[in-house]
Formats: sequence, C-alpha cells, structure tokens
Amino acid sequence: MTYMYYASAALLVTFSIYRPFITKLDKVKYGALGGASFLAPFVIDYNNRATTTNQQQHHQQHNMTSILHLIHVNASNMPVSSAASSQSLVSDAVVLFMLTAFIVSVCGLFTRWHFPITFIKPNASSLVSGFVRHGLSILIILMAITSQYASLQSVSFALTTIGLLWYIAGPYFIRRARVIAATAMISTLLGFFVCCTAYTHSKLYATSILDCTLFVLVLVLSCSAIDYLDTILNTYPHLVQKDKSKQAALQNQASFAYWMAVAQLVANMPNESDLHASPIEDLETAIRVLGPASRSWKTMAALFPVNLRQDLCLLYAFFRTADDLVDDAPTPKQCEQNLITIRKFLREVFFPAQANKQHYLQQDLTLPGHINWNYYAALLPNEDVLAIFRNFARISHYLCPRAMSELTDAWEHDLRGEPVKKQKDLLNYAALISGTFGELCTCAIMYKTGRGSWGKQKNNKARNEDVLSRARATGQCLQLINIARDVIADSFVGRCYVPLQYMPYPPQDMYHILKVARNPLLVGEQTLKSFSIRILGLADQISDKAQKGIDGLPEEVQDSIRAAFEIYMAIGPTLVNDPGFPLRAKVPKRQQQWIALRCIYGFRGPVARAMSTTFYEMVSIYSRAFARLSNTRKTAAAARAVVAAATAN
Repeated sequence: MTYMYYASAALLVTFSIYRPFITKLDKVKYGALGGASFLAPFVIDYNNRATTTNQQQHHQQHNMTSILHLIHVNASNMPVSSAASSQSLVSDAVVLFMLTAFIVSVCGLFTRWHFPITFIKPNASSLVSGFVRHGLSILIILMAITSQYASLQSVSFALTTIGLLWYIAGPYFIRRARVIAATAMISTLLGFFVCCTAYTHSKLYATSILDCTLFVLVLVLSCSAIDYLDTILNTYPHLVQKDKSKQAALQNQASFAYWMAVAQLVANMPNESDLHASPIEDLETAIRVLGPASRSWKTMAALFPVNLRQDLCLLYAFFRTADDLVDDAPTPKQCEQNLITIRKFLREVFFPAQANKQHYLQQDLTLPGHINWNYYAALLPNEDVLAIFRNFARISHYLCPRAMSELTDAWEHDLRGEPVKKQKDLLNYAALISGTFGELCTCAIMYKTGRGSWGKQKNNKARNEDVLSRARATGQCLQLINIARDVIADSFVGRCYVPLQYMPYPPQDMYHILKVARNPLLVGEQTLKSFSIRILGLADQISDKAQKGIDGLPEEVQDSIRAAFEIYMAIGPTLVNDPGFPLRAKVPKRQQQWIALRCIYGFRGPVARAMSTTFYEMVSIYSRAFARLSNTRKTAAAARAVVAAATAN
C-alpha cells in the first residue's frame, strides 16, 4: 500500500493549496476524468480476461498488452489469487483517481492566473492556424493507426485521444505549451514514482515511463481543452445561443444545459479565424487600462473563477474609465459633456426600444445591434475608452439599470462640487458611489455562477433584494473607509467629503481651506484625524450588515471578497494607531498576507483571532519603535549639522 500513501500525500498537499480556487468546472473535471481513471483498471482487466478466453479457445499463446498499457504480464508469470487480484484492481483504481485529481489541481493552479481567452488569436494567420489544428491532428491520428498495427495498443489509444483533443484546441495548446509541459512533467515524475513503489502484483508496477507520460498528457490536454471550450462559450455565447435571456442557463458548469451547449459547440467547432477579434482585444484593453493602479482589485479578483473574473474586469474597467471621464477631463465643460454622453450611452444600452429603433449592421455579434458605435467613437476621447464602452455593452444584459443610474447621480454630485452637509448625506453618497457598484458586482457574481440574471427588477424570481441590500452595505462600508483614509489626499486635488456637521463653526471656513485652498496641513493633523475617526465609526456601524452581505454570496467567491473586505477594514486600526495622519494609510504587507491566508484557507476562530491580534500589536509596536528611532536619528543628525556649522563659523 506504499504507493497509495505516496499518491494520497501528494494529492493532500496539492489539494490543500488549491482548495480556495476550486471552481464548479474543476469539480466536473474531478468527477469526469477521475471517474474515467478509476474505471480504467477494471475495464482493462475485463478486456484482458475476454482476450485470454478468446485466445484459449483458438489455442493461441501471446503476450498481452492492455489498452492503456497500464497492465503488463508479470515477468515471473506467477499466478495471483482472485482475491488478491481484485484487491489490487481496487487499489490501482484509487491510486489512478488520486493521480488524476492531482493532475487536475496542478493544471488548474498553473493556468488560472491568466485569462484563457487571451491565448486565442483570431487575427493569426489562418493558414498556420489551420495547419496546427487540422494538419497536426491528422498526423497524430495517423501515428495512432501505425501504433495499432505495431500492436502498441496503449500508444494507439492515447494518440487517438490526443489527436481528437488537438482537433478541438490545437493552437491553444501551442500557446500554452509552457504551462502544459510543466504540468505534464511534474505529474509524470510523480506518477512514475508512485508506480515504481507499487506491489509487484499490482498492474501499475510494470508501467513504463512512456505509458505514464501518455496517461498524464491525455489528462493535461483534456483539462486544457475543457478550459478552451469554456472560455469560447463564455466569450462567444452566441455561437450556441443567440437569445441573451436564455444564455443564463449556460453559466452553470455543473448543469446539463451547459454540457449540451459544449457538445453543440464541439459539433460545430469554429476555427480561430472564424471568431471576431474585438471581444478579445477589448478585454486586453481593459486589462491594460486597469494597470498597476488596481493591484488590490486584481489580487482579489484573481481568486474568482475565470469566467467571473473576466466579466468583473470589464465592469470595473468601465467604472474606472467613466469616473475618470467625469472627474479628470481637461475642462469642467468637458466633464459635463462626458457625463451626458455616459448617460445617453446607458439609456441606449439598457432601454433599446426607447433610445433607438434603428438596427445597425454589426460584424461583431457579441455587441448589441441597436447602438451606433461610430457616433460614440466621435464623442469619446480615444479608442481605448470606446473599447471599454463596448465591453460594458456586452455584459449589460444582466446588470441593473437602476444601479447604473444611481452611479451617474453620484458622478453628478462630484461634478457639482457641493459640500457634504450632514452625516446622512455622506452615507447617501457612499451608498451611491460604491454601494451601487457593489450591487452591480453582485449581479455579475450571481449571473456568472449560475444563479440567474438579477438585472431585471420586476417579476424577477432569481433576484434577492435582501442580498443586494447587504451588498450595497458592503460597498458603502468600503467607501467610507476610503474617504476616511484619503482626507488629506482628496484635499490636495480639490475634494472634500468631510461633512460640514463635523467642522467647527463656521464650517465654511475650514471647508474652503480643504477644498479651495487645498491646504489641509493648515487645519492640523489631529483635527483631520478626528474627522477620519468619526467616519470610520460610521463604517463600523454598518460592518455587520456588510459581513452578512458577503455570507449571502456564492461559496466560491466568499473567501476572496471577505479577504479584500477585512484587509480594507484593517486600514481603520492602522490609521487610528498611527501617531500622526499619514497621507495615505496602508495596511502592512505582511498583515495583508496574513489576513488573506486566514480568510482564503478558513483559518478562523478564537485561536486565529488571538494570533492575529498579537501579530497586529507586534507590527504596531515595531512601526512605532522604528518611527521613533528614525526621528531620533534625524534629530541627532540635525544637531551634528548645527554644531558643525557653529564650529566652522
């Protein structure tokens, strides 16, 4: 049983690391590929027994080779009892299942950090792409036929499977060759080591390195082919279902409808050159636009399933781009014009019957046909912004129009530059600017995880208003923390969200210093810090509801969102414990890593809280001691400089 222990140990370690990232599609891979591997020894044994019986009937004596070459005749030809043989088959089946689960986990761990759709190149040479897909798949099938004639049945079976997979996603395999090769190499070494440690009467004991390599390669390419089909279906759903209201049924990878759509896609598999390049190019534009300024967002989103992460990237890119259009245009008049353009665009996207009855000819079928993109190309600043708008139009069918309307109201508030008078006005603003974005993200999360479309408000059985209300509270809470942290930074750019209610009488004087004069240091650090602490208190009041909002989300996204939420919430204690008021308070990187690990891997409870509190205190003590030491050194250096100057005089 040694080989079973080695296989289980490798699976346990890999599965423990990969557990937070497991998606529904991964679970299907575990079930389908693992089930096939589990049944393989029994099928092979049955085939061998049938072949042996047939040979005995014809009085032929031949050495037998299994279909997958996992079984070879024992060199000693010693008889094995029926009970031992059955036990060996069960052990082999369990080991193959564990090795398959290991391969699926490693493959998922290596491939999930990039969008699979970016490895599909519709603009690549159709001749080269066609040769890679059709030519090489035919060549592999011919090699399989040759192996069959040479009585290499395991090689023939493996090459046949690889040839079929290559026909589906050959060019994709080439572009992901490094990841596929790394996964196959690691898995082959482990698999061969496990087989070498098997009992002599085990069918796996006689497995050669070639058999092991082919077995692993079939599984790795199967995982990659499934990812390829999933990303095609996610980006080009019109290939299977043109009715957007029915595309929600294709979002659950564990459903029968999804796999029927995959089968339909395989039956009518398009070449890469047949796909329109615009959705992929626009996604790459969104990734580039987000850039290094959105590291925290990308870190959190990296934990989501790929199909959800792709749409959230498009949504967040539109949010950031539209916000920049309204806030950072060269002139106030241009800011107002951009807001008008955004509102007109949203009306056309969400209410096509009211906005424009004309249908424009679109080569890209992923875009709604009632929008005149040439018109917006003339209004928007550049092609990148137009690409971001196209991205939003592609996912708008499951988003909530009311939430987007409220978001534009928040941008209008920023544009008017009116002061926040009371505390309730601050809460309303935070709910508009980030609460609505939280609601939009929830719509995307629910849709892409197979919970239906939550965009439509009336007569929508899938929509849960309680969950959306809590999601708004989550966004509102994070926005309050952001405002509290950036009191000084906002003042330097002419913004002030501190309620006049907090300021000493007359509040207009201090508001003028912060917003117009842009001189927050004139107010004083401690005064500004007192404002921030009061705003943080508001965030604490709604944090419980925000936490419940996270609990109402699907399990596959709860850990990542909770990690981001708690990291952001940790800004409050960091700001309070700082002796001054930093320009932009940040949670120490090691503390962020600890929070992320604790949330992602479920390390919670009283022990975790005690360790977390101790760790935070140690970091705080270290930070304060380091700050005092730095100040002492600066003071000493200044004193020495004064003494040196006096001596020189």
